[in-house]
Amino acid sequence: MANRALKWAGLSKKKNAEKKISVTVFSFPPDKGNVGTAAYLDVFGSIFAVMTEMEKKGYNVGKMPADAKELMEMVLHDVNAQISSPELNVAYRMTVSEYEKLCPFAND
Repeated sequence: MANRALKWAGLSKKKNAEKKISVTVFSFPPDKGNVGTAAYLDVFGSIFAVMTEMEKKGYNVGKMPADAKELMEMVLHDVNAQISSPELNVAYRMTVSEYEKLCPFAND
């Protein structure tokens, strides 16, 4: 728990541009037709608003789309995305032992 607290404290000392961020978009079952679907919610509009604020605060958000529609198109037409694949845009697969090492209290 102390290591986790130290890492959280270290984040406050880093510049926003140095922090790594990730946005997880719901997609079940995994397929482009289900990416970002949520009843009565504007998923891509919300993500775009968060990205806009983060960019203003100095975070590196990469290529910023012009609007929420362009963001949705960027995600859905990513050349690395695979239709009907459970591997849809998976950048890294963590082993259970690695997860347990990094998050020792996750199973408590």
